Amino acid sequence: MNKKVLVAVDGSPESDTALLKVLSFLNTEQTDFYAVYVISPAKYATIEGAAGYEGISTLHEIRDRIISEEREQVTERVANIGKDQNVQITMLVRMGDPRSEILKAAEEIDASLIAAGSTGKGLGQRILLGSVSTYLVTHATISTIVVR
Repeated sequence: MNKKVLVAVDGSPESDTALLKVLSFLNTEQTDFYAVYVISPAKYATIEGAAGYEGISTLHEIRDRIISEEREQVTERVANIGKDQNVQITMLVRMGDPRSEILKAAEEIDASLIAAGSTGKGLGQRILLGSVSTYLVTHATISTIVVR
C-alpha cells in the first residue's frame, strides 16, 4: 500500500520548494502525492473601491474573479512541477481557514505525512498573524515537516 503525502501549497516560492523537496526525498513509486491549496475568505474581505474595474460591476464579482485566477495559477504551478518531476500530484482546493482545512484534508485522504513551506516570519509576525506551519506542527496527529 502506498503512503500518502499532503503538501500545503499557496503559490509562493516557499510552497514550491516544499513540494520539490518532498518529491526529491521520497520514493515516488511508493507514494501518492497530494497538494492542498486553501483559499482564505478573510484574505479577500477588504476588497473595496474597485467596483467597475474592467467592466465588473460588483465587489463580489471582483473577489470571485481574483480567487478564480489565483486558483488557476496555483493549480497550474503544481501540475507543472508534477510534470517536470514525472510524478502524478492530486490537487485539492478548499475554502476556509488554511490551518484547519489542511488538517481536514490530511485526515480525509488518510495522509501519513504533511509538508509545508516556511515563510520565515519573525516572532512578532507569528504572534500577531499566526503561522500555518507552526499550527500544523503543533496540532497535526501525523508527522509534519516544515521545509525551508
